[in-house]
Amino acid sequence: MRDQEELLVNVARYYYQQNLTQTEIGRRINASRSTVSRLLQQALDTGIVKITINYAWERAQELEQQLTAKFHLREARVLIGKGRDEEEVRKGMGVLAARVIDSHLKDRMIFGISYGRSLASTIAALQPTRKIAITVVPIIGAVGSDNPLIDGPELIRQIAQIYGGEYRYLPVPLLVEDTRTRDALVESGQIYDILALARKAHIALLGIGAPGPGVSSLIWSGYLNEREIERVKEQGAVGHMCGQFFDQQGQLLDVELNRRAIGIGIKTLQNVETVIAVAGGEAKAEAILGALRGRYLNLLVTDDLAARRILALA
Repeated sequence: MRDQEELLVNVARYYYQQNLTQTEIGRRINASRSTVSRLLQQALDTGIVKITINYAWERAQELEQQLTAKFHLREARVLIGKGRDEEEVRKGMGVLAARVIDSHLKDRMIFGISYGRSLASTIAALQPTRKIAITVVPIIGAVGSDNPLIDGPELIRQIAQIYGGEYRYLPVPLLVEDTRTRDALVESGQIYDILALARKAHIALLGIGAPGPGVSSLIWSGYLNEREIERVKEQGAVGHMCGQFFDQQGQLLDVELNRRAIGIGIKTLQNVETVIAVAGGEAKAEAILGALRGRYLNLLVTDDLAARRILALA
């Protein structure tokens, strides 16, 4: 028995550490190639050899299949978080989303994007091997964040530069003081033309926000105070996309706040061929579920904690 174990150890060392071929190992131990193959398998079966896939951004494929089937998605990408902090999980989701984007973009496409940290992580992970003649456009007004690197104008410029495409700016804020101002702005020449172009987007990339502590403050800072956010929650809001709030069934809320937002409008997303949403964390599960029920996206990139919570809530 000991001799057999030593043989398995030696064969494993030859193959995995010294990179010898099975034929070369066979010559050393005076055995056929098929015998060497059998010995290597036996080394795995007995635990002498253990293979670990050390890849940071592993996917939970069973959860992906469940989400796709449950919500009739075209695709789902679910990152296995492995207990990492929020920033690392966001980085991993960005890597998965970047690969999806690169596989979908083609020449002469219009690419509409929103804003946020998840999108910034996605764009930072883009590593295209080719140039594509795309036009990148904003689908909402500028957030005016203290961090311009996560706001629409900068993200739009970055994507266009990465792919060698063109871009347009939407020089208005996300939210204005009243509906009259909003209507006047969106009907003005340049703003009207950019929003019309954005509504023709072939692909849209955006996040999903939730009106909860810590997940909305960044987006609505300078626009809404905590009391106003609480008020919209009391009216049934569980999430927002395109600067507009929706309830747990994905229905757009009939509130003035939604009518003051400048953008293509959440309902337009239902007519975009490919809508990629990047959002994760248990705190956003209800918001993501509402967006799925509203059919505002057909490709979701999230993490395993959010995915399990979404399926449990559903």
